[in-house]
Amino acid sequence: MNTKTVSIQERMRNKAIDALDEVEYQIDSLMDKGQNPFSMYKYLRQLGFSSKVVKYMSGFTHEMQFELKNEEGCEQLDEAYSFLTKAQKKKVIKKLEEIERDIDKYCEEYKPVRKPRIKTPAQQVKKLPYLAEWKKYKSINPEEIIRASMLFAYNTSNKKLTMFKSYGGLRVQGSKIIDADECIEKTLTDLKLLDRLVSGGNIIASKFMDEIPRSKEKEGNNRITKNALLIKVIR
Repeated sequence: MNTKTVSIQERMRNKAIDALDEVEYQIDSLMDKGQNPFSMYKYLRQLGFSSKVVKYMSGFTHEMQFELKNEEGCEQLDEAYSFLTKAQKKKVIKKLEEIERDIDKYCEEYKPVRKPRIKTPAQQVKKLPYLAEWKKYKSINPEEIIRASMLFAYNTSNKKLTMFKSYGGLRVQGSKIIDADECIEKTLTDLKLLDRLVSGGNIIASKFMDEIPRSKEKEGNNRITKNALLIKVIR
């Protein structure tokens, strides 16, 4: 015996339709008694359905609103709702409109939030251009930049040394170094001084920009180019 497979969409729709039985009861109660404190929003909160399920409830009252308003003057509709006074009809229509607004409100407030994908260091630096090797110098593995507190990059074309400093950890986005709290550069032509940075420890690196003579400190460019060596990072 073949059993028909029910799709996820059909299950959500059926779930929504079942929950509307209570709403129909509350609307009927409003018509009978003339008043009803029923709140669609509170009802949805109690159900705790996802916005995808509740979305299937949207428009549930539209046909009834159309009939009650009867803007075309249909005699049959007038007769069908003759048990309601003009004032009662307005009250019911107002409640139906409120129900639709509550559905929209709930769907907006409880719409699913897509969690951002966390990229690995390798994925972050995949598009980062840099110079792998120049003269006797070799760039560090660019993956080391991720979450580092400092990075030194040396542009072999314009002789600019750029220091990136972050209190929360550096990240890479395309060709840019991001989340840097400081980004400064100085001109460095003395490669012996560059050797000191390469071979020195974290203490030397942390004060290195002050050691560069006769060069004015400027705000650096956070973009790495194909001419830039990735000299050093501090974790």
